[in-house]
Amino acid sequence: MTKQLLSFKDAQKYLGFKSPVSLREYINQGLPIVKVGKSKRIDIDDLKSFIQAHKITKEVKQ
Repeated sequence: MTKQLLSFKDAQKYLGFKSPVSLREYINQGLPIVKVGKSKRIDIDDLKSFIQAHKITKEVKQ
C-alpha cells in the first residue's frame, strides 16, 4: 500500500531531488501542502497533478 501523505523527505525522494531546496521551490510555485497536527505533508495525488501540470513538451524537428 502506497502512503497517501508524504513527508517532505519522502516527497523529495519520490522526485529524485538531492536537496530540499528544489522541493521548496515547487511549494513556492503552488504545490499544496497538508497540515496534520504540527507536521506538514504532501498529498501524492497533488504531487502527481503538479508534475502533470508543469510538463513541458518539445516538438521534434525533422
